Amino acid sequence: MRARNTTTVFCLRVFAFTATALAVSAQPYGYVSNEMGDNISVVNMATNSISAEIPLSTPLNGLAVTPNGAYLYVAEQSLNSVAVVSTATNSVVATIPVGSAPVQIAITPNGQAAYVVNQQSDNVSVINTATNTVVDTITVGSKPVGLAIAPAGTYVLVVNLLSSTISEISTSSNSVRATWTTLSGPSAVIVGLKGGTAYVANQYNNSVAVHSITTGDIVETITGFAAPNALALTPNGAYLYVTNGNSSTVSVVNTATGEIVATVLVGELPTSVAVFGSTAYVTNALGYSLSEIDTATYSVVNTLVHIGIYPFSIVLTN
Repeated sequence: MRARNTTTVFCLRVFAFTATALAVSAQPYGYVSNEMGDNISVVNMATNSISAEIPLSTPLNGLAVTPNGAYLYVAEQSLNSVAVVSTATNSVVATIPVGSAPVQIAITPNGQAAYVVNQQSDNVSVINTATNTVVDTITVGSKPVGLAIAPAGTYVLVVNLLSSTISEISTSSNSVRATWTTLSGPSAVIVGLKGGTAYVANQYNNSVAVHSITTGDIVETITGFAAPNALALTPNGAYLYVTNGNSSTVSVVNTATGEIVATVLVGELPTSVAVFGSTAYVTNALGYSLSEIDTATYSVVNTLVHIGIYPFSIVLTN
């Protein structure tokens, strides 16, 4: 087990809320679901401003964007549905009934299917994105709360919070082909870029378990976190960013050594993280803010305040 922490960073610069027109930029656009705010904030990362707000229903949870950036899929937990939003018009074009209390969504690399975890009905809904209809429902473990799709799109991993298991779903058959045991309280999962390992955040014992995809076994346990609840890899897979729900920080893990190389202070209750280029973007639910971390210096270079009420999840697209 490794828990060495070599750097702690406390650098902040705050940018106030402004509204601007949508413009073409080399920087990504961010879509942030505001769980208690009835809307999604569209963020222009080039200007650090909110360019639009998309009204929906509360509470909103996980988001996923199609590979071509044309559509956003949004988990509407209280309505047991998924809203499909056109990113060209920022309007809802479809509403899809799913299971009970959908919380997270992932879309296959080919854009043909969206997988939705339903935490109260203990299953996963499979949506055909061409027709926006549910084509399969897959039973998994107790209280599924997160998922990740393999880079090649051949399988989906679902973390089950109360049963402390991972369901491995084949995307060709839409069936569970294996169930792995992990540590206590798995809350998030991400697959390594080469597809050989999976990283699982276990919030009840403050660890990240590294699983072999081949066997499902835990091959390494990384400790030193505080209720880890979201994960993201840098584009080259060299570093793993882990949000700590109980300490208002983000830990940076060297994936080659399994060591925590930096701990970055962000806003209160970080809930999601996404990396684009050399920047990591973090939603802070109780801070009502979005932190931008420079991945070269492990420092917060921008903070967009008043992003929304309880910002829960972020996805990025060009």
